Amino acid sequence: MPVQVGQTLGRYRIEEEIGAGGMGVVYRVRDERLGRILAIKVLKAGLLSEPASRKRFRNEALMLSKLNHPAIQVIHDFDEIDGTDYLVTELVPGVSLDERVRTGPLSEKEVVRIGAQLAQGLAAAHAAGVLHRDLKPANLRVSADGHLKILDFGLATLSNEAILQMSKTLSASDVPSGVAGTLPYMSPEQLLGNEVDERSDIYSAGVVLYELSTGQLPFRDQLVPKLTDSIVHQKAASPRSSNPKISQEMERITLKCLEKDAELRYQSAKDLAADIRRMELIASSGTAFVPPPRSRRTKLVLAGSAIAIIAGIALFGLLILPKLRRDAISSKEPLTFEQLTNYPKGTSTGFGCHKWKSDGK
Repeated sequence: MPVQVGQTLGRYRIEEEIGAGGMGVVYRVRDERLGRILAIKVLKAGLLSEPASRKRFRNEALMLSKLNHPAIQVIHDFDEIDGTDYLVTELVPGVSLDERVRTGPLSEKEVVRIGAQLAQGLAAAHAAGVLHRDLKPANLRVSADGHLKILDFGLATLSNEAILQMSKTLSASDVPSGVAGTLPYMSPEQLLGNEVDERSDIYSAGVVLYELSTGQLPFRDQLVPKLTDSIVHQKAASPRSSNPKISQEMERITLKCLEKDAELRYQSAKDLAADIRRMELIASSGTAFVPPPRSRRTKLVLAGSAIAIIAGIALFGLLILPKLRRDAISSKEPLTFEQLTNYPKGTSTGFGCHKWKSDGK
């Protein structure tokens, strides 16, 4: 049934529409029983028409309701009344990051602070077995005091079939309205219909970091087939080419998130959080950045190179240098030594600085 301002859904009175998206419409509501202000997302009609979809969504809502992290929006309720499905969440104040980035890139200090909270929130959700699958600036809200909240966690699971359909057809006319808008933030494996894990969320986090740092997306093709091909096959341009103020370390972190091969990305949001947190601590202390420790493989390669150089020097000293000396001594050309410094008569230098010749004998 249509939802209107002033009506009630269960114990929740609709006060104002505050947002809309591919999944449904969001309203500010008052909990008549507890007197608190919350948010309700009224899902589109038919979105959960299949019993399997309804069961999956209910299970995911139950998992999300158990998450307890400062960077994740709290879920309070999930219900259905007269054919209307709705999800009740905390009302998060502030502005979404897509609004913030419209005016241009954020300062690196802001990107680092937001990125650290984002990675920590993802790590908490992934530890509970929950993926986001629809991470983008529109689903990230920052309060006036700088605290981040990840919204719509897990809701993108409803769009899996649509994503699979899009990856097969690659036709703009076949792209469902709720999916096309988030295409630039999808990982290559997500677009190809392959199985996704937490590293897919890490890719999307990399797109968010890129956009916050540069004010642009890493891939900006307007046509769905071209954009999809770029995400799957093309390397992202250097963020520093768009914004020279970006540090080399911020660029390294961002591009590592955007690796096409999931094995080359951060393997966990916890690792991503650690690198960003290191940047945050260094920035607050005012000290120069020290790159993270090299991997064991890198250390072995460097050690092997050093050993090879030392061995080469030793070989030169043992085999080649003696031969050069013998050749010089046996040469028929006389060796001439010139005195370079003239000392006053009677001055002793401790060195026999006299002009002499060797005839090679």
